[in-house]
Amino acid sequence: MGADDGAATFDDQLEQLGFRVAGSSRRGGRMWTLAFNRILDFTLHDYDDAIVLTWSCDLGAYALERGWQIGASETAGQELYPQHDVRLPLDAEAIRGEVTRILASLRLDLGDPAL
Repeated sequence: MGADDGAATFDDQLEQLGFRVAGSSRRGGRMWTLAFNRILDFTLHDYDDAIVLTWSCDLGAYALERGWQIGASETAGQELYPQHDVRLPLDAEAIRGEVTRILASLRLDLGDPAL
């Protein structure tokens, strides 16, 4: 079949997930971002053989919206990040699965007596 056989490219699949090219990674490759909502962002580093996925959450903005405070005074700029980034194959379904796993792990019920 020719190059235009109707199959979605990996880039097309990332765009369908909501990611947009945002430049180059520091170690080469492309960087893609997904602003999931106003406080949560995902970043992909697209290398020839794998994807490195990370995320950040503007925890300070989240707290301020609820009338909460982090620490003694300054809430602005308080970011939540994973301790380790995740390395994935060049597979949109693997990326979708990892984003779903991350979203589930971010659910927190501070009123849960089991905490």
